[in-house]
Amino acid sequence: MSFLSALLALLPGCSGKKAPEPVLTKKPRGKVLIVCYSQSGTKNTLTVAKWIREKIGGELFEIVMEKPYSDSYAKVLIESKKHMDGKVLPPIKPFAGKIAEYDLIFVGSPVWYNTFAPPLGTFLSQHDFSGKTVLPFCTHGGGGPGHLYADIKAALPKARVLEGLTLKGHNIIERTFGRGTADKCSPSEVTEWLNRVL
Repeated sequence: MSFLSALLALLPGCSGKKAPEPVLTKKPRGKVLIVCYSQSGTKNTLTVAKWIREKIGGELFEIVMEKPYSDSYAKVLIESKKHMDGKVLPPIKPFAGKIAEYDLIFVGSPVWYNTFAPPLGTFLSQHDFSGKTVLPFCTHGGGGPGHLYADIKAALPKARVLEGLTLKGHNIIERTFGRGTADKCSPSEVTEWLNRVL
């Protein structure tokens, strides 16, 4: 075993070590909606949303801002921090469906400043999640989920929020090479999560 292989084997999650593909043993009952905001060019969070849809089906809605953040990641951090500090909910393009029609709702976001991106906050504030089962998921560049899951629970006090899925995306250096979640993680991790929470 090479030094790099040994080092990867010690790291939790997304180790790159090949394992037998897990089988989805549980299927959700009812209608499924998968909602996510994904900002980067490699679309880390959208990649995970598509993996979820491949596993269980459902409708996928990608949140799109009316006025998107800048292409420069450094500027995105500044712009999103201003929104967070000012508790600004940036305008997003409307969701044509009705939350009331769905039984299970997945909500996903990149982790910014230890929480979810403001555009997801806009979506959560616009809809009534009362009595809904919510499964959050997120991607990050190395800092983990922070308090994102606690913040989603706080934003949706009348929903049943289950255990979240945290997958690694890319950091600022990897971004320049176009690397993202698909290079580090796999759909099998989605399957393992779904088998735990459904």
